[in-house]
Amino acid sequence: MISGVRSRSILLSLLSILLVMLVACTAPASEPAADAGSDQETASEADTSSATDESAEGSYKIGFISAVTGASFLGVPERNSAEMLQEQINAAGGIVGPDGVAHLVEFIMFDSETNPDTASAAAARLIDEEQVDILIAGSTSGNSLAMVPLATEAEVPMIAMASAGAIVVDPDTGEARKWIFKVPHSNAMVSAAILAYLNHLGATSICHLYENSGYGQDTLNQLTTVLDGSGIEIAYSDSFERGDTEFPQMVSVQGAGCDVLTLGTIAPGLVTAATIDAIPDMTLIPFSGACDRALLIEASAGAAEGAVLPCTPMFAGDSLPDDSPNKAAVTKFIADYVAYTDENPNQFAGIGYDSVLWAFQALETLEDGMDLTARRNAIRDAIESGIVDWAGTSGTFTMSADDHLGLDVDSAFVYVKVEDGEFVYYPPEAWE
Repeated sequence: MISGVRSRSILLSLLSILLVMLVACTAPASEPAADAGSDQETASEADTSSATDESAEGSYKIGFISAVTGASFLGVPERNSAEMLQEQINAAGGIVGPDGVAHLVEFIMFDSETNPDTASAAAARLIDEEQVDILIAGSTSGNSLAMVPLATEAEVPMIAMASAGAIVVDPDTGEARKWIFKVPHSNAMVSAAILAYLNHLGATSICHLYENSGYGQDTLNQLTTVLDGSGIEIAYSDSFERGDTEFPQMVSVQGAGCDVLTLGTIAPGLVTAATIDAIPDMTLIPFSGACDRALLIEASAGAAEGAVLPCTPMFAGDSLPDDSPNKAAVTKFIADYVAYTDENPNQFAGIGYDSVLWAFQALETLEDGMDLTARRNAIRDAIESGIVDWAGTSGTFTMSADDHLGLDVDSAFVYVKVEDGEFVYYPPEAWE
């Protein structure tokens, strides 16, 4: 005979099993994607993160990989711009093709952790499992270069958000990589812009300090190439770690008798402060990676005052002349970004913004019903042939089969000067 307690236990177990079966039978076929407030995830995590409130059938998929951790000053603003534009386009009804059919846009976002292996794993997942239409990927050059072979082999269009020229040009052949495009200007272009200012100053010798990274080494390489034959020599150069707080190199800089110190780092605050402390009258020209108020002006505690550097048009803001082709894009972007984040954007937010707008413009060329391969091919072709005199926050671009950056020095930069703790538009006609 079964006891009353045991009978009740068996009955409760049977009821629990029945309840689970009923829930399973009535559950929806798929779960909605994560909402816009969800955190980006790494490639090792089980679920992707989407900036949409729900996945819509027939939506276009954009894979987005940025350095949210490790180099958050790059990746977070890039991600913010992508989320903002995704909300804006879907609120307006989505991407409307030439046939009048609208498609929502679904972003699937990953954090690269500023790690090439993590970035590659994320790209592989987005390409193979998520079957995205296009990749916007790579806050840093190392991460971008790690993903280039994957996108190329899978024939997926990729827009990179990093500076190295090798991202879009095969160094072995000198030819443009068919499937890869990028928004940021190159350090060779920055060096050419710096040379113009050095010539104005009448400089004959400079010193160059650079961070011990791929970016820093590239600033030295490109500056050396651009200065060759210019009559300006690099009297002294040395590297430092991005996290250094002391700079014994200042003794050598002072002893070299340089006219100017150029800085190849995206975290120039402390080295700028150390320079001015040791050599108060030194003229400073940071590379454009320093175009960031927090990283240059605030971190140097006022030592950057008077520094001149080439930056993207975004940094001139409202002070851009009315006839600037970039002014409309810059003013709209800044206003939208501040309203969305309650923060001022940096140049990396602008790079993310321009990258996404390229993708949207390419998606607008798609006819309804195209399969994935056809969409990827059409997107690639649309970027290469459709980005012409395209004025954004990062410059004015014209793509071609031979040029997957589409910038020149004049269209990529404005000069700014640090005055009273702010970046101020400083065009050549105002140079002193």
